[in-house]
Amino acid sequence: MCEEQNKIVVATVVNHIVPHKGDQSLFWDKSNWQAVCKLHHDSTIQRQEKQNIIVGCDESGFPLNPDHHWNK
Repeated sequence: MCEEQNKIVVATVVNHIVPHKGDQSLFWDKSNWQAVCKLHHDSTIQRQEKQNIIVGCDESGFPLNPDHHWNK
């Protein structure tokens, strides 16, 4: 997330790429882990997961979501 925005930030949280939803095997699957900063994990990633959309923009200001009307 930060990298897509050309930011270098310490990653302090492990995000589950595929939400585990209580599945212990998915929770502990290291290939499903993604190191992210706390800010993105607690805001952007949670919102994307709940709304099933891609949130944010690139360094030019264009939305990262390919379905956004600016990308059509």
